[in-house]
Amino acid sequence: MLKRSYRKIQCRRAGQSGLWLSEIGLGLWKWGDPSYDGSRVGDHDGFPILDRSLEHGIFHWDTACSYNMGSGNSERLLGRYFASRGREVRDQVVLATKVSNPVRPEHVAEADFTPNQSGASRIYVQFAVEQCLRRLQTDVIDLLYIHSPRVDDTGEFIVPLDETWGAMDDLVTQGKVRYIAVSNHSARQMQSVASTVTEVGKDSSRRIVAVQNRYNLLQRNRVASEPEGSERAFLDVARSLGVSVIPYYPLASGLLTGRYRKDTLNKASGRIIDDGAQDAWFTDENLNAVEALIGLAEQKGLSLAQLALGWLLSREEVASVIAGVTRIEQLDDNVGAAELDPDDLGRIDAILEAAGLSNA
Repeated sequence: MLKRSYRKIQCRRAGQSGLWLSEIGLGLWKWGDPSYDGSRVGDHDGFPILDRSLEHGIFHWDTACSYNMGSGNSERLLGRYFASRGREVRDQVVLATKVSNPVRPEHVAEADFTPNQSGASRIYVQFAVEQCLRRLQTDVIDLLYIHSPRVDDTGEFIVPLDETWGAMDDLVTQGKVRYIAVSNHSARQMQSVASTVTEVGKDSSRRIVAVQNRYNLLQRNRVASEPEGSERAFLDVARSLGVSVIPYYPLASGLLTGRYRKDTLNKASGRIIDDGAQDAWFTDENLNAVEALIGLAEQKGLSLAQLALGWLLSREEVASVIAGVTRIEQLDDNVGAAELDPDDLGRIDAILEAAGLSNA
């Protein structure tokens, strides 16, 4: 795998493109205006984290137009940051965002949307990108995703793929978007999109370069984005298409940070508790695996998060891992993501199998 170093970070290419991404990315899902949109990070706390991110060499930043209950505020925060720091800082960043979900006007708690104000039609994709650029206070999006496939009851795309990806290709031609990608797509859906882009693209350089799906140690098969899909089959398809995998939820909603332990759950706080997701995450299998993984991490002088991020980066199909943070010390820890050898990976496989998660 071809890599380059930048400051404290290694970089990998996105798919078969010339776009380099820092191996550790910065996820901005819960960033916005905590006074009303359910986010956890606002300008005051967020701007120093963004500054430190670039100091480390973490220049791949990921957001979406609809984060934080469709408020658009994650993009607005980034727009204010870029306006305050200037063009030189903006030019360092690979700015990724996503469209397909509707977005409310600023400070509006509820809104009605016509059928044309969401989805993957030409009218909405083009409108949504114009709004993203305005909120982000920039003239170009470096990496644009279709956030999720819009399908009918039979699983077929509602909008013809040539319309969606013809519109995306036009945005590249117009200089408003540099690279295109998909999120939350299955292997079959990704193959259909890749085939369509080959047909509608202005030239052979137009291709999807990445797929961003949920992927972590405890939920390996979730990367397939379908109930019966498998990790290995999905990664094989991504490799055959020349599409890089960009994992989100790499730390399993915080479970792979070591914050939640079997003997301290009665005192637990944080994202899993706030989201009321205890039943989904606090299973015996997950908690037993976490205890054993913490032991392995400690033997190697690592945090559990560094081990978990390193496991994802051991996959050649992975170009960058999107890790969300709310504090600078979390960002500092992520920079130390481990390089794992075959023995380490074998021990992790054994831990997962013993916990009953070998087919998770």
